[in-house]
Amino acid sequence: MAESNGKIAQQPRIEDLIGRLREIQIGLKHSLIDLQEKLDAYDSRYKMLNSLENVRHEAETRASSLEDEVKNLREELRNIKDLLGGSEVNKENSS
Repeated sequence: MAESNGKIAQQPRIEDLIGRLREIQIGLKHSLIDLQEKLDAYDSRYKMLNSLENVRHEAETRASSLEDEVKNLREELRNIKDLLGGSEVNKENSS
């Protein structure tokens, strides 16, 4: 009978086990909250990167459009100079 009393004393009490389970539950809740915050931060960063990528694409498109416009204006300027005879004057001045 002494052995059975020794084994009972060594086994954790139910109250202790319940307390330990509550500690584990609290730890898991904190881990869940931390993970949710990290996911929110990741989602926010992902959205920001997508937004920046869209802005970059729009800027590249606009730059390309402006380059085309500059080419057209230069061509128009050459045509106007040709019409006014400016090309002949520039050729004489550069000689």
